[in-house]
Amino acid sequence: MALRKMFTPWSSLDNMLGKPPAWWPKEEQARIQSYEKYDQMYWNDPTQYSIRVLENEQPLYVPNARIIVDTTSQYLMKGLELVAVADGPVEPKTAEDLAKESAGKRDDRAMSPAQKSLENFLKREKFISKFHINKQAGVTRGDSAFHVTANPDKPEGSRISIDTLHPGQVFKVWDEDDPDKVIRIHIVTLWLDPRDDTEKVRKLTYSKGPFDADDDETDTRIWREEAIYELEGENGSWYGPKPTRVKTILEPEPLPDQITQFPVYWFDNINWESQDYGSSEIRGLEFLEWAVSQGATDTQMALALQGLGVYATDGGRPVDDKGQESDWEVWPGGVMEVPAGSYFRRVEGVGSIQPMMDQLKYLESKMYAATGMTDVALGQIDVQVAQSGIALAIKFMPTLARIEPRDIAQIETLQQMWFDLRFWFEAYDRRAMIPEVDVLIAKSKIPTNRVETLNELNNMYDRKIISRKFYREKMAELGYIIPADEDKTILEEAEMASKINALAAPPGLQENAEKAAAGQKPITNANGGNNEDVDKSGNQSNNGKRPNESGGTEATQTPARQAKP
Repeated sequence: MALRKMFTPWSSLDNMLGKPPAWWPKEEQARIQSYEKYDQMYWNDPTQYSIRVLENEQPLYVPNARIIVDTTSQYLMKGLELVAVADGPVEPKTAEDLAKESAGKRDDRAMSPAQKSLENFLKREKFISKFHINKQAGVTRGDSAFHVTANPDKPEGSRISIDTLHPGQVFKVWDEDDPDKVIRIHIVTLWLDPRDDTEKVRKLTYSKGPFDADDDETDTRIWREEAIYELEGENGSWYGPKPTRVKTILEPEPLPDQITQFPVYWFDNINWESQDYGSSEIRGLEFLEWAVSQGATDTQMALALQGLGVYATDGGRPVDDKGQESDWEVWPGGVMEVPAGSYFRRVEGVGSIQPMMDQLKYLESKMYAATGMTDVALGQIDVQVAQSGIALAIKFMPTLARIEPRDIAQIETLQQMWFDLRFWFEAYDRRAMIPEVDVLIAKSKIPTNRVETLNELNNMYDRKIISRKFYREKMAELGYIIPADEDKTILEEAEMASKINALAAPPGLQENAEKAAAGQKPITNANGGNNEDVDKSGNQSNNGKRPNESGGTEATQTPARQAKP
């Protein structure tokens, strides 16, 4: 009696998988094959599946898989940022700092020591670029992994490494009594023996205790060993209980006591309850992918035949000068001669390919809808929608609904990895210890409407709802770099403008205008105030230092003298 076929993350590939890799355990073969098949579909390789073609015709493979994968990975974990959790209070970032970070011009001198230590490690390991490349591969295959290693023989500050792992190299072993518990992880690669050019297996194994019934149940140390094994030995396969060892690379020994977790961190693209591995973004769409490519190939052939034409005759095959039958030859401007009473005509073919194109468009639309590839995600929206924040958000919701749960899962795994990484530094490279890390991603996955945001900020600032400081911080987030001493520059320019304006004032008002420009009050009392109790002695006019041409003598003159022209 045949066993019922299991429902797995790769069962939708079915007959596309082809011949399994015989050297892997039977229960792992389909998983390893699926990674390769999904890679082929992403890269639009002609070996991904067979397409029916006419003789001497070439198939067309439409790269919908790449569109879906690239668009999804663009929004998954978008804006990843690793931030050091400092021991002491952190100075808030200035508007200039925010703008420089937005423009990629962050000043390393302004970093806290903890953040600088973290940034140095990230740059050395090229972690951010590794993560995004590995993430994209994981969206394609369904799984991705990172491997933490240490080399105590390296100089201090360079002993810890984080590397990507092809999920097809990882072989997990679960506890027979607890199917949710992983007790062993093998990292496996094929190895070519230079002595006889035969293929063998290089296997790095991490195991977690306790191993025997007599062992301490609290012993959770991680043991590791590495060796080269025969693919098939006298005692069985390399993955069996007693493989044939060819060469020992690392003797079995425990990792330092601080390390209690496997150094292999697994990231599922799409997780599903009760399934141990993730699903590819293309899962369930494989036949639609084939149908679109087959339809495009058929359409191309229809166009080619419509151009060349298909002909029919009842006159038999042509004969050459020797009376031998030969093939028909049709060429532009050629004249065909047929026996009397026979015909030679062109067969009417496809009148229009529009129905074919409509069908292809329909199939693609269903693929995009199933994967959340909205017009917003694909960048195919009109200006009105792009400028409307509400319309943009509504259209983007299907994409966001698919991405958000995966964001949460990957942040949690990444957070756990960076938490465990501190124990590796404590054990192997204490002087280069990295700080505690928070994993952050972008708050919004769609572009900000700068004009709309600026209008909102201007309205709030004009109504005195927000301060100048808050206004500038938000401007910095939009990418504007505002110098820290801009307030001083503004005041200096205003003072200079006032002085220039004072020079254009009437002569009798220049002195007052100059004082106003300098911030001085023209009338003050003895204590420097400006109130009703002012000092009324002396000249109170606003032209006190420039008396008129009479010198103030008109009070001693007769009325006739004063009125003299």
